[in-house]
Amino acid sequence: MSTLLSSPVKNSSDYSVATINTERLTKFYQADQQVKYLHLQAEIEVLLQELQTIKEQKLIK
Repeated sequence: MSTLLSSPVKNSSDYSVATINTERLTKFYQADQQVKYLHLQAEIEVLLQELQTIKEQKLIK
């Protein structure tokens, strides 16, 4: 069974993977579980952006 977690969408091929993952999410999980998953996915995106910012700041110094 493949995981539903995916990387941020960076190009069109990534977009199709994200679409497939969303379709799996809506097909196999109840609405409350979908909301939890999407919330966690958004939180992961924020943390990854923060990590990228920290890395860039370290490179500047």
